[in-house]
Amino acid sequence: MENPNELTPAELAAKYINQTNCPVFLTGKAGTGKTTFLRKIIEHTLKNAIIVAPTGIAAINAGGVTIHSQFGLPFGAFVPDSTFQMTELNAKVNTPFTLIKHLNMREHKRRLLQELELLIIDEVSMLRADLLDMIDFVLKHIRRQQHKPFGGVQVLFIGDLMQLPPVVKEDEWHVLNRYYQSIYFFDALVLKRHKPVYIELDKIYRQSDTVFIDLLNHLRNNKVTQADIDLLNTYYKPNFDASKALNTITLTTHNYKADEMNKTALQQLSGKSFFYRAVVEDEFNESAYPVEYSLELKVGAQIMFVKNDPSGQQLFFNGKIAVVSKLTDETIEVDFKDGSKPIEINRYEWKNIKYELNTITNEVDEIEIGTFKQFPIKTAWAITVHKSQGLTFENAILDINRAFAPGQVYVALSRLKSLQGLVLTTPIQFQSIQQDKTLLNYVDDKPANSELQRNIRNERKLFLRDYLLKTYNYTWIDTQFSRHIESYQLDENKSNKQKHKLWAEQIHDIFKPLAQNAGKFSNQLMRLFESHEDDYLKQIAERHQAAKHYFYPILKDISKRILTQIELLKEEKQIKAYLEELLQLENLTYQRIVLLEKTSALLDAVLSGNDFNKQQIKLLTNQHERLALIKDTIVLTEKMAFEERRTKKKTTNAKPKKEKAPKKDTKEESYLLYKQGLSVHEIAKERKLTSQTVETHLLKYVSLGLIPVTQFVQIEKHQEILACAKKLKSKALSTLKSELGDDFSFSEIRFSLATQALISDDD
Repeated sequence: MENPNELTPAELAAKYINQTNCPVFLTGKAGTGKTTFLRKIIEHTLKNAIIVAPTGIAAINAGGVTIHSQFGLPFGAFVPDSTFQMTELNAKVNTPFTLIKHLNMREHKRRLLQELELLIIDEVSMLRADLLDMIDFVLKHIRRQQHKPFGGVQVLFIGDLMQLPPVVKEDEWHVLNRYYQSIYFFDALVLKRHKPVYIELDKIYRQSDTVFIDLLNHLRNNKVTQADIDLLNTYYKPNFDASKALNTITLTTHNYKADEMNKTALQQLSGKSFFYRAVVEDEFNESAYPVEYSLELKVGAQIMFVKNDPSGQQLFFNGKIAVVSKLTDETIEVDFKDGSKPIEINRYEWKNIKYELNTITNEVDEIEIGTFKQFPIKTAWAITVHKSQGLTFENAILDINRAFAPGQVYVALSRLKSLQGLVLTTPIQFQSIQQDKTLLNYVDDKPANSELQRNIRNERKLFLRDYLLKTYNYTWIDTQFSRHIESYQLDENKSNKQKHKLWAEQIHDIFKPLAQNAGKFSNQLMRLFESHEDDYLKQIAERHQAAKHYFYPILKDISKRILTQIELLKEEKQIKAYLEELLQLENLTYQRIVLLEKTSALLDAVLSGNDFNKQQIKLLTNQHERLALIKDTIVLTEKMAFEERRTKKKTTNAKPKKEKAPKKDTKEESYLLYKQGLSVHEIAKERKLTSQTVETHLLKYVSLGLIPVTQFVQIEKHQEILACAKKLKSKALSTLKSELGDDFSFSEIRFSLATQALISDDD
């Protein structure tokens, strides 16, 4: 195992993300490689992950989606208090009660959030505390894990708090300040008991001038000296002529100022204007356009690149300035005025995506839903500090005045590579550079590196234990196989499915020993984790490898048998529902195979320090071949469903006979409301029943395997309840409650026993 004391901050952060379930805040000064780290994590992590950001443009740049669209959130403030009453306030305020009413999430999005393991929030400096609590509320509600922050999803926060702050209106803060100490994300209620692991990237790639780096650090940490101010003000040039400055951009405070400067400078150029319109296909919100839809240029116009050179030749970078040297109706040529040859620019394609859960692989897929194609440049005599975030400039004029918010001097200066490229239009005053004390207090409270090193060992152990127990938890799949066997109840003349009963029983006979041995092996794992031996991880890896040699070939055989059966059935009629059942069973089997491989990769990474490799996992689990077979079957079932609908439509032309409405099943009514996302308490309130009555209704569906028991009971508690019932050989709830103690509720015991049909009628 690697020595954690030798890890860089980036390596340590990667370990926390891949080998623990802790929330992580990854920060760093401008130019320390946060974006590079984000891309690497997405490429290598074995966790189901998505990227979100507070704004449309930030989401496009990060390669993700907006927070509001992913979680179906309404706009406006969020008050974590269902009793809050709207009064004379002008602000739109959401509460937990109104949020539930607003949530109308489709099943595919619910499933994605239920399978989500890692949520990455980029540009977190703009993330409001109340918005983060909304995310927490939705995840707990959808995943039905109220006792875990974010419903059990790990969250990676990425950003520099000294950059753009959250925006909150005065009337909103008038309400929110009753609940929040500040509007910054770290003051969200969900993080009060679960503080993120604070890791700061410290290697600066943008600046190499040590004097400049020290100055930026002083600005960032509110430790500016008079010498620093004097140094900055040596770059004050009151008579500087910006019109004669090559490759120099002005950083200003407001959009109207930047727009006015760019418009005026372009108009002053002689020559013909050329217009280049973007090509927008499918879904791409106008508010997320990364550059102007219609780009006006003239020869001699100063432009700035907004992307790095995608060719890999590093001809330009995000923020590099150039001058337009030649234009045609279709082409743009620019000159960098540095002695290099002019280059012709190609259009760049930005993608708008959404996330979907792949029902075949159970992984999160990025689905392209729209594109925006345009030249990756904009006119650049001026730009706002806000829009300069993420850019790097050789030369810049800082149009600093009293409109500059405290701390924004740092943001503006950190865009530059060195002080040699700086021009100030006004002298800098002390009051312009004071950082928000709330931020500084949070930063000062960050843990020491030694504390991070100690903490990761404990958190890693907890994560590995939970992951291995999940890998060898066969309760749910065993229930599904049992229910499938029980479904063969009709006569062969009434259902084509029935003639395959013997085949299904043979499959179940192959599977049953797996479920039994998985339970025994889980107990062995727990004993190893609870031992205090130095080499416990090595022992666990060896035991897992031995278990894998047993489980893997049997699971592969079951998967192959089901896929073969599906292929044989494709020519039969009226078997759509049966094919879907088989697909579900094969998918559950396949997920056990994937978990075995992921667990091997995880243990290897911990013990040897190797990186994860998603492609290797896909290769080992034979994803491509399986994918082709299952896709064909899914297309076939969809075709069958279409034919059924068309046939049904034809037969309904005749006037139907009037029949009495069937009596509603009260248990089913509760179940349907539960599937819509309502909690037990909410269903009880809706139906004017007691919560215990609703729980009794839902017990049936837990026993049928239609609702996972883990939505009501933690997996560790569930296993302990079943073990206690087996030991006492008792069905009585009161007996079990007495033995288990106050940490277990009657409700948890009832739901656990429902999976084994052990509830006593006497109770």
